[in-house]
Amino acid sequence: MIPYFLFIFSLVALPLQGLEMFEPEEVEYIRSNFTVAVGGSVTLHCGSPPPHIFIWGFTKPGTNNNAAVAYNYGHGPKVLSTSSDLGQLSVPEDTSSLRIEGVQADAQGMFTCQALYDEEQGVRATFYFTNLSVGDEST
Repeated sequence: MIPYFLFIFSLVALPLQGLEMFEPEEVEYIRSNFTVAVGGSVTLHCGSPPPHIFIWGFTKPGTNNNAAVAYNYGHGPKVLSTSSDLGQLSVPEDTSSLRIEGVQADAQGMFTCQALYDEEQGVRATFYFTNLSVGDEST
């Protein structure tokens, strides 16, 4: 996990300049599973209260490629247009959750949210790993 953490952290290093990071062994990892039918909707959660900075990534089964699909570097959430094969992605207002409507079969895989909280003790990082299973419309 540490190499992945360092990769993602490097993506947000500029917004975090001057912030002190907690020790890597203090990073929290939260895992969950969801099942949704093709064409359905699902909301994947990433922290409550919402983190100061977050990045949502997606990894297809059988690959190691984690592609960013949404993020918020502190200036409002952005959904990347390259994520349309998964369904209609959005980040509901005042949240860090990822909402997928009209879920496509290609959305099956691991969604990862890296949440960074700026706290008095330093930056606290939490990873949310959500395994999304997509069934046909009849399930």
